[in-house]
Amino acid sequence: MRPDVVLALYDEGLDAVGHVVDGWSADQWRRPACGSWSGGDVAGHLVCVVGWYHEWLDRALKGESSAAFTADQLSARNQEALDRLGHATETERIAQFQAEARRYAQRLPGCWDIAYGYPYGTVTVGLHAGAAAAEWHLHAWDLATAAGQSHRPSDPHILFLATATSMLAAQGGLRARAGSRLIPRLAKRDPWNQLLRRSGRHPSAPG
Repeated sequence: MRPDVVLALYDEGLDAVGHVVDGWSADQWRRPACGSWSGGDVAGHLVCVVGWYHEWLDRALKGESSAAFTADQLSARNQEALDRLGHATETERIAQFQAEARRYAQRLPGCWDIAYGYPYGTVTVGLHAGAAAAEWHLHAWDLATAAGQSHRPSDPHILFLATATSMLAAQGGLRARAGSRLIPRLAKRDPWNQLLRRSGRHPSAPG
C-alpha cells in the first residue's frame, strides 16, 4: 500500500479529531464517547497512544521488533498512562496529540519497511501506519457521535484493507495466508461499518 495514500488518510483522521471537538464546552467533554470513556478520557487516551507509537518506533529503529507489551495488557497499560498524564485541559491534550501525531508521521517515510512490534505482533512500520490511521478515524467517530454528529473517512476501503492486513501480518502463519485472500472481498461489504463493528462500536449510531 502506497505510503502517500496511507499517510493522507492518517492526516485526515488526525484533522477530523480536531475539527469535531473544536469549541467544545466542559459539558460536551464529559459526555460518554467510547464505551465508559468520556470525551475527555478519549483526549487523554490519544495522547497516551501517540506516545506509545513514538516509543515503538524508537524500538524498531534500534532493531527491536518484539512488542513492548502484549494485547492483554493494553487496558492496564492505558490506565497507567492516563494516571501519569499531567494536569491539562482537554483542548490542550488534543493539541498535544495532534502535534505528536504529526511529528510521528514525519518520521515514517524513511523507515516504512522496518520490522515494528506492537501489542498484536510484529508487522512493518508501514503496515502499522495504516492501523494508526484507522485509530484516529475511529476516535473521530467516537467524538462525533458523542456530539450527535457523524464522521466517515474519505476512503474506508483503504482503511479496512490496511487494518486487516496489519492484524493478519501480526498473527502470521497459515491463518494469515488464508485470511489475506478474504480481505479484498470483505472490504467490499461496507468497510467503514465493518471497522466500527470489529472495534466494538455500533454503526447504527450517527456516522
